[in-house]
Amino acid sequence: MKKSLLAIAAIGAFASAAQAQSSVTVYGIIDVGVMGTTNNGNINNSTWAVPTNMSNASGTKNGSAVGFMAGGESQSRIGFKGSEDLGGGTKAIFLLEQGFNAGTGNASNMGLANNKQTAANGGTMGGDTALQGQLFNRGAYAGLSNDNYGQLTAGRQQNLMLDNIPNYDPVNAQMFSPLAFSGTYGGGGYTDESRVNNAFKYAGKFYGVNVNAIYGPGGVAGSSTAGTTTGFQLGYEQAKYGVQAIASHTTDAQSLAGYAYTTTAPTGGALVNQYSGAVAMTIANTTAYEFTGKYNPMSSLWLKAGYEREYITTPSNYQQVNGITTTTSGYSIGSIAPNLANKSLNVFWVGANYDFTPTIKGSIGYYYVGQIASGANPNLNSGANVGAGSTQYQSAMVEYYMSKRTNLYAAVANVNTSYNMSPTPTAGSTQTAPITTSQTYGIGLRHSF
Repeated sequence: MKKSLLAIAAIGAFASAAQAQSSVTVYGIIDVGVMGTTNNGNINNSTWAVPTNMSNASGTKNGSAVGFMAGGESQSRIGFKGSEDLGGGTKAIFLLEQGFNAGTGNASNMGLANNKQTAANGGTMGGDTALQGQLFNRGAYAGLSNDNYGQLTAGRQQNLMLDNIPNYDPVNAQMFSPLAFSGTYGGGGYTDESRVNNAFKYAGKFYGVNVNAIYGPGGVAGSSTAGTTTGFQLGYEQAKYGVQAIASHTTDAQSLAGYAYTTTAPTGGALVNQYSGAVAMTIANTTAYEFTGKYNPMSSLWLKAGYEREYITTPSNYQQVNGITTTTSGYSIGSIAPNLANKSLNVFWVGANYDFTPTIKGSIGYYYVGQIASGANPNLNSGANVGAGSTQYQSAMVEYYMSKRTNLYAAVANVNTSYNMSPTPTAGSTQTAPITTSQTYGIGLRHSF
């Protein structure tokens, strides 16, 4: 009897120890505030934040607007992550993360198909996002990590460039930095590629040197490259400085654009705009290179800078993807077209973070995006010239930390655009859109848990 009790006690102790080696954490961020904007679209016109506050896209209107700000500094989110100790320095890990709009409670979805605008109320927005309402749109993966050999994960994961940008963006605020607002730079040319579905990812660090890689197979029969994403990163970081170099390529990358309304004429009635529930898709190859650096000359100051070169060219396997009828997030596709013009962008930024006190922090940044002029693609029978131009951003933010998890912030961003970011002038023309200027400003509260 005594031996049986001892055995039961030993088993119970072992079970408790095994359970203690596993952990699941619920975490998240809620970010809310109020904002104003000039010469942009309406503020509360979509199910996710503000589509156009950081650029002069279609839908731009003169005048000012004030409204609710969802995710001014960080996107609101809720997530679950966990690990199980397998022994020998190895753990099984997982992450599931969902972004949401704290203003409406909806899943994050800037959403082309959900952005139901007409010419009468501001035009159809042309923005895109990698978060199109999926259940776990910010991440869903599992894998193994080892103290000596690094981490290998599989599932929906961030591109290496999107991983890297927050550490080297001087004003890392979603509504006030173009790097944080637009997934274009994290996606290496197309926003949708800032998060890679069905991807395998490795991250390792050895004596301060980090080596990261990502591969997302396309899974297309007879074409091993169609729809694939590859990336490699090499860098070095220590207490006072850090440098990173990244190369990324997606074959047959997908970019979505508004296709929400069609004009019809009912029998005996006037013309009306009717919501179609479909989106347009453009297919292209995207290649990008990113170089970033930061330096800490004194304990309270960080200097940060970065450069990215993006190439958007003709897709390699357009016929393989031409038959797609729905996006990965379930939207119907109204049209699919290959990219008809080669385009390249130069992107650079510089700025600083300064701690005025342990609880008051300031950030300032300058960002430049330059589009290089090019002619119609010589490999195609038709195409459009791409005009030269640039967009410049000046941003600043001040944060006051009320506690470790709660901070107030105030930020402002100014945008000067010398052209619409996707001009299509006629052959031989030097046409560009006039210079436009817009501002975004806001105050907010961010709480993490």
